Amino acid sequence: MSATIKDIARETGLALATISKYINGGTVRPQNKKQIDEAIRKLNYVPRNTARGLRSSKTYRIGLVSGPPNNPHNAFLLSKIENTMRAHGYSLTFMSDDKYKDHVNKFVPHMLRSGIDGLIISSFCLSKDICSAVEHTKIPVVELEEHSHFHRTDCIQTSCTSGAYEIVEHLIKMGHQKIALVNGSPASYTACERKKGYLRALEDYDIPVNPDYIIAENYANDFGYQAMQKLWNLPERPTAVFSANYTLCLGIYEAIYSLGIRIPEDLSVVSFDDFELSMLLSPQLTAVRQPLTGLAEQACDLLLRRMNGDYSDFPRTIRLKPECIYRDSVRDLFSDAK
Repeated sequence: MSATIKDIARETGLALATISKYINGGTVRPQNKKQIDEAIRKLNYVPRNTARGLRSSKTYRIGLVSGPPNNPHNAFLLSKIENTMRAHGYSLTFMSDDKYKDHVNKFVPHMLRSGIDGLIISSFCLSKDICSAVEHTKIPVVELEEHSHFHRTDCIQTSCTSGAYEIVEHLIKMGHQKIALVNGSPASYTACERKKGYLRALEDYDIPVNPDYIIAENYANDFGYQAMQKLWNLPERPTAVFSANYTLCLGIYEAIYSLGIRIPEDLSVVSFDDFELSMLLSPQLTAVRQPLTGLAEQACDLLLRRMNGDYSDFPRTIRLKPECIYRDSVRDLFSDAK
């Protein structure tokens, strides 16, 4: 026999009204939220969506459009969003933009036709026509990290500019002025924000911008590798490189190993995005760590509120602060000069 909210009440000691409120998208105290989530997982509670859907005309499905799930950044967000929404009785329909940009614009209308109650979008690949079609349906949309062509939406983001600024400033304070940036697509909001932070740090410290040191992604799978090869073939090589995301960093490191470059003796390396790889590398990688749990939870909480009719603060933009993790991949040029 499947678990019910009465079982959750017995497990947690909380009132049925509190549990029902949370499961239906309401806000409860953080401690109560934690207890209910733990009980849902322990008891394998699944809301009876069929009956609920008949009463409310809801599908109890949400859509998620994101980058490829083989990227640990996207995989973490996908898992966290799926778990959170499942705890509230929603199933997840997922579409990756990956390298098949046209497929996304074909699949989103399919999502809408099959029925979804809300949509989380972490992609800059949606066309203006598709965004207009989504807005016409009046379903709630939360943009996660990226911006598409919506007129007005809620948005949850990492403060990419401040994170990029802080890590480039760290390089500068370690004596580096020849700092390269290997960046994502110019169409990406997050890539533009990270470039803005990089340029602002150089400007604040009166360091001239070398256009040869800024390389933007061209969608090739091995772009990070190509970019690092190009930088190392310059007449005046950089002393440090800032990788704007995890995928680019993998390619950069592949090129570094093939070229026999020593870190940090020959080149200092920092990256936006911090995962297990950062600590497994030798030396360990200095990186910007994004608040991924916070991003996923805020996106889900805001979407649940909208799907339950709360538009009191619409549209809302929430920016979460990242954290720089300082490790051993940056050479201190000031100490070497003494």
